[in-house]
Amino acid sequence: MSSVSIGQNLVSNGSFENPVECVSSWYNIDNALGWFKLSGGGGGDPDHLLSCNGTVPNNFRGTQQSYLGNSYAFLGVYTPATSIIRREYFYQELSSNLISGKKYVASFVVSLADNFQYGSDGVGVFFSDTALYWTNNNYIPVTPQVQNNAGSIISDTVNWVRIQDSFIADGTETFITIGNFKDDFNTQILNINPGASNQGYSGFYIDDVQLHEIPAFKSDSTHFICAGIIDSVFLDLSDTSEVTTYSWFPTNGLTNPTLPQTWAQPSVTTTYTLSQYTPCDTSTIDVTVFVGANACDSLTTGVSTLNTQHSTPLLYPNPNTGEFTFNYELTEPAQLVVYTITGQELSTHQLQAESKTIRIFDNELENGIYFYKVLIKDEIKYTGKFAIVK
Repeated sequence: MSSVSIGQNLVSNGSFENPVECVSSWYNIDNALGWFKLSGGGGGDPDHLLSCNGTVPNNFRGTQQSYLGNSYAFLGVYTPATSIIRREYFYQELSSNLISGKKYVASFVVSLADNFQYGSDGVGVFFSDTALYWTNNNYIPVTPQVQNNAGSIISDTVNWVRIQDSFIADGTETFITIGNFKDDFNTQILNINPGASNQGYSGFYIDDVQLHEIPAFKSDSTHFICAGIIDSVFLDLSDTSEVTTYSWFPTNGLTNPTLPQTWAQPSVTTTYTLSQYTPCDTSTIDVTVFVGANACDSLTTGVSTLNTQHSTPLLYPNPNTGEFTFNYELTEPAQLVVYTITGQELSTHQLQAESKTIRIFDNELENGIYFYKVLIKDEIKYTGKFAIVK
């Protein structure tokens, strides 16, 4: 799986701007780079409408300016009642598989084509592990992860209407398909243009298809401010994304109250709440910064460790001036890694099996709190913290 940074749109050419060529016919959605009509011979041909061939803004479906750029797509979502339920769908392979358990938000904009009789509520997005196969002009009976609300009939032929929702991925999603996944009985329609040239039909222009991962909150330890040892702490509770915004409450002592990463220097013990806003919902997480004598005690009273079958390691003195002894008993070689409160690795020290003590002196370390971990074959066996006061 390719590496994808948070915030990147996982749908390529979501505004249908990149044509394979400027063709005279607009029936072929495959002319939009990355997009394809479903295989199997079912249904009609979704359209790729372009300004370069004169089908944007004017085309035989109606007239509509692009939401983005100079192109958009069109697909039919409802046909006159017959023995065959005729639909149109188009799809593409995502730039990266979705990750199991991660939250994503998908969105796109639609506008009802002028020359169609009915407004409709039938349009959605389905994510699948393989490309769908379609036969007999029928609809595809799956449940889309994101779809227009049932009964919310889209009848606007002037403005673009955004459809969006979030979902939790199961990790198999590789393809995105857009269309109406409901049968005629469950597709609600509204007769808004009795004199339309396309009697009995409903169809939408489609533009600005997006799919973004919503960053998860990071686990964060309790923070302490103790005069003379550490005067401020760095709070790092989430990555950022194009589809998320943030705010802290309260804001006192914070350098960046609208970012999930900020330095905090409250004058008293404070519990901060970080709110994460997405197009679909709001989530919150709390973190407490302790200030005062109790916070100093918490920083300087020994080491927090995980016990194993070996003797518990002991780092002393604590606090220290950058020179300390690490007493341990191990049955195999290990590594002692020292890092900052923000997770930056500072130094690595080799621990030999059956050794008893190791003396470390690092004059570059400034006053503050540092953490350490002991690794055996890349597995964390012990963790702890210590303070430096010079």
